[in-house]
Amino acid sequence: MVSSSTAYGIGGQAVVQQPGEVAARQPYPWIINPVFDFIFVTGGGVLVFMLINVLYLGWQVPTDMSQPSQMALITLMFLSQHIFADSHNTATYMRIWGSSEDRARFKFYRTWLVYAGVPIFVLGLTKPEFTRSLVYLYLITVFWHYAMQAFGIALIYCYKRRYFFNKLETEIFRWFMLSMSGYVIVRFLTFQDFSPRNFYGVSIPFWGPLPLFFFYATKWLLISLTAAFVVVVVRKLIVEKKMLPLPAALLVTTVACLGLSTGSTNSMLWFYMPGFFHGSQYLAVCLAYYLKERGMPQGMNTWDIGKELLSWTALKYVGTVILTGCFFYIGIPHFFMQLGFDYAMIGGLVLGVINYHHFITDAAIWRLKDKHCRDTLLA
Repeated sequence: MVSSSTAYGIGGQAVVQQPGEVAARQPYPWIINPVFDFIFVTGGGVLVFMLINVLYLGWQVPTDMSQPSQMALITLMFLSQHIFADSHNTATYMRIWGSSEDRARFKFYRTWLVYAGVPIFVLGLTKPEFTRSLVYLYLITVFWHYAMQAFGIALIYCYKRRYFFNKLETEIFRWFMLSMSGYVIVRFLTFQDFSPRNFYGVSIPFWGPLPLFFFYATKWLLISLTAAFVVVVVRKLIVEKKMLPLPAALLVTTVACLGLSTGSTNSMLWFYMPGFFHGSQYLAVCLAYYLKERGMPQGMNTWDIGKELLSWTALKYVGTVILTGCFFYIGIPHFFMQLGFDYAMIGGLVLGVINYHHFITDAAIWRLKDKHCRDTLLA
């Protein structure tokens, strides 16, 4: 029985590695750790609070601040917005302003793309109808953003566990998620019941209805690509004896529940998911990337990254992105409110401008094709 393995280090000298050392050098299978990932990355937190919501209120979104149970859930939702959702936008800025290499590589996104947001903000100040359209455009595209982020993180979990897709399988997976996004967007523009009339005090237009043909076309495209993705997963299970990793399956399932649900269930999911799914998972990935790139103590293995959550480096990072998010989403609207502007309209304008920058920048900074990014994310 072999109790150790031999590798060759610098200078060609043999290095004897014990079994535990070999295992520790394998990719760490989690973003932070199993419990943290389940609650804040794969959708477990949403499931927990949905269950609490159903137990105390039934299938309805809490709206009555005079009821203690509803007030508690509403407060929790707003806290999750400020702690996770708002900060996940500013975590993008921490990335593009991080190392000197990142500042050079992402110069366009931290300069000219930011400058382009200034006239958009000024136009929103002078034309409230523009702000309404900007918020509506955000609502149209936000599920696509959620779905593609979940797709990227699902790939990270797969690759960390040596569950590899070939090029065709990756494209089937990608287009399955895109077809779900297309279905949700077309449904949003076809049936006004799926399009909110008011978004946190901002009245919303309706750019529809589209002809029903587009809705049915995207529906059948989604069904076809869902079947194709199921075939990929089943084939890999039968032929390669590999099962789709559970975290990846949970990510896809959670996004599908958000996109394909209707009525009260859909409203409840949208109530909790911006903070306890999308924002928290993005912040978890950014924090892990930040710690692995520059914050891990000398020689510490990424298998021990969970121990660094309470380190000064991690707390400083999280505190910085939370306070920066509060500045954008609370400070700026309050400042302009003192100048006579409507608080809700400025909040919607800030939301639209920041996410315009966030959506575009994300597509550039998180590329698994980039070797440094891939090696850091998958470590």
